[in-house]
Amino acid sequence: GVHFSLSHSGDLVLVALAGAPVGVDVEGVATVEAVRSAQCALHAAEVAELARLPAHERQAAFTRTWVRKEAYLKGLGTGLVRDPALDHVGTGPRPVPPSPDWSLRDVLVPAGYAAAVALRRE
Repeated sequence: GVHFSLSHSGDLVLVALAGAPVGVDVEGVATVEAVRSAQCALHAAEVAELARLPAHERQAAFTRTWVRKEAYLKGLGTGLVRDPALDHVGTGPRPVPPSPDWSLRDVLVPAGYAAAVALRRE
């Protein structure tokens, strides 16, 4: 069968169709307050990575991390029922696949947004 995932933020919509479980997420860049308040949803390594970044880079890095996590959790079929802090997906410019069974990629979107797609390897 065909698997699909859908996400929207502002006036952007992201849709993925695949022959294997897939998840997508798109979000506007998080506010400074959101970054501070949502750190409990990050893996310990991601919290440390964010802390090492200059303050002006943290919002974009957090948002990259968040969309990666949401895409993966949607692909798993659990969504946020599964604790997002369990999986390390990285805050840097390249995602870290949370499992050898999954590929994780950032998606190019307009400035002010971040997006990612997760696909289970068959």
